[in-house]
Amino acid sequence: MEGGGQPQGSRGLPVCPRCGQPYHYLERRRIGNNVYYYAVHYEGYERGPDGRARPRLRRCYLGPNLYIEVSKTHSDLGLTLKGLIEDGRERDYINALAEAIEARLRDGRLGRGEALELARSLDRLAELARRLREFASSHP
Repeated sequence: MEGGGQPQGSRGLPVCPRCGQPYHYLERRRIGNNVYYYAVHYEGYERGPDGRARPRLRRCYLGPNLYIEVSKTHSDLGLTLKGLIEDGRERDYINALAEAIEARLRDGRLGRGEALELARSLDRLAELARRLREFASSHP
């Protein structure tokens, strides 16, 4: 779902992940096989060369929906990198990394040192999971 989980600003508008200011709508531009997103900020009106009022807009580039080329270099981890506009990126990345680590463990492709380093990183994530559950239970 594109942008559905964006935080809301003081005026009920979604907050741009690039600049932190409220934006009015998302603009999609298709170029080749990819879709690129822009947050469009409305900044009042200005007079055009013909003297007529026209909206003054500012666009923040939010990136493509998928980073196709760079994802190819992360294919061994099962990662498909996504743009700022995609909800659930963190969840998808964590799940893909968990599957990659499980596969390496199952196939015997982990050394002792790397296994211990990964375990320490996962301990940190386990503590974060505890805090997330605590947060969710106190914010119905």
